Amino acid sequence: MVFKHQVSEHDTLAALADRFYGDAGLYPVIAIANTLANPDVITVGQELLIPYVTYRHRVAPGDTMSALAQRFYGDASLYPVVASANHVADPNRIDVGTWLLVPELADVGHHTVTPGETLGELATRWYGEPSLYPVIAVANRLPDPDRIETGSVLIRPGLNRRYTVEPGDTLTHLAQYYMGDAGAANLLAAANHIADPNRIEVGRIVFFPEMIGF
Repeated sequence: MVFKHQVSEHDTLAALADRFYGDAGLYPVIAIANTLANPDVITVGQELLIPYVTYRHRVAPGDTMSALAQRFYGDASLYPVVASANHVADPNRIDVGTWLLVPELADVGHHTVTPGETLGELATRWYGEPSLYPVIAVANRLPDPDRIETGSVLIRPGLNRRYTVEPGDTLTHLAQYYMGDAGAANLLAAANHIADPNRIEVGRIVFFPEMIGF
């Protein structure tokens, strides 16, 4: 999911952010990850590290969950993956203009189930919330999410870990704790459209970009 992109003619960071993340406004993520002094200056042939930030789609008139699943996964029946990742209570109702996260199902990691593991535990470990277990269950076409066999191999859908900000939290602390690098605070801010890294609201959900593969 984290990969390198070789700059071609007419590439811009905004265009790359739109292509890889679905949001041109996330271009600072690429700029910061590559320590670019001027995000408006990239050269043909230059290699850029593209961190993993979950693709997002802005709902347009006529969009349905099934249509989005067909578009992004080639299978309309996988719509619960998108619905679950966004805590959409009624998949038949999505508001125009809403931003939806689209988990990655193509370039994924794999996990071998160990004794006693549950999908809720895996969802907490990977994504920060046990309630996101349907993302794993549906992606793996598990008939009963409460029963997973030891030794079975599950695909790990790509979805950035999330965290709800608590009193006293700082981006520096969160970057150190979850990303292993306090210096990644600016990257964390960019990935979440946080204008001032020194100010984060309690209750806000923060998503952690991936700098290494699974």
